[in-house]
Amino acid sequence: MVSHRLVGSWAIVVLLGVFTQCTTATYNIGIGKSDITGPAAEVNMMGFANSDESTAGILNRLYARAFLIEDTDTSNRILFVHCDLHSVMQLVHQEVLAQLATKYSGIYNEQNVILHATHTHAGPGGTAGYFLYDVSIFGYISENFDKIVSGIMSAIDAAHNSVATGTIRWNKGEVTKGGKNRSPDAYLANPATERALYSSNIDTTMRALHFFSSSGKLRGVLAFYPVHPTSLTTDNRLISGDNKGYAEFLLEDELDDVVVGIGIANAGDVSPNLIDN
Repeated sequence: MVSHRLVGSWAIVVLLGVFTQCTTATYNIGIGKSDITGPAAEVNMMGFANSDESTAGILNRLYARAFLIEDTDTSNRILFVHCDLHSVMQLVHQEVLAQLATKYSGIYNEQNVILHATHTHAGPGGTAGYFLYDVSIFGYISENFDKIVSGIMSAIDAAHNSVATGTIRWNKGEVTKGGKNRSPDAYLANPATERALYSSNIDTTMRALHFFSSSGKLRGVLAFYPVHPTSLTTDNRLISGDNKGYAEFLLEDELDDVVVGIGIANAGDVSPNLIDN
């Protein structure tokens, strides 16, 4: 079960940034969102490598969220696409870049496009093209691959076509019960001098970018928190963005016409499954 405490803590950090006042430069900003939910029946999930864990319905849909930033002085662009996926496989990345080269020649390429994932373990697999990743899925699943690529492209199109002047604010906050180190003994094997640099055996900081229109209206949030989206176990059969996807859903439902992406950061050995949850 996805922790309401964890999601609530994330919401506080995200919303605090809405009211944070700071001096920022002006950018051209585009934001887009599109569905990338794959086959919801009889396709094995990517993440736990459990061949018995196949999709049998949808708990919440998966999305690609595109955040486009253009420097108003140089016209240089950065396109960050956040996806409710275990990972953006190389095949997906290559196909998206190929389609971008055809549709937006000279604008988007491997130098300014980042495809990023939440790392959910509750989505259909079969998009890697590598034996190691697809063996537990029983092969390549074209229906899932095509849906992901087309959804990412649709999100990029929406961002490209919604560019407007705005500002970006940066915020961070501590989420102290967002996860635990699942390998504490291994962490203790690090040199004492290194461990002394940190107050915890995990990173508890959530970081967020807030995108505003020129009139000050919040348009989007792109946040990062280092915890695995594995609140749902191998017993789960429903497609879901897990804890990060649930937080995105709740925040987008709460905020008016705002696109919210919460991505994985340096999660390493950080599990969301606390004993007192």
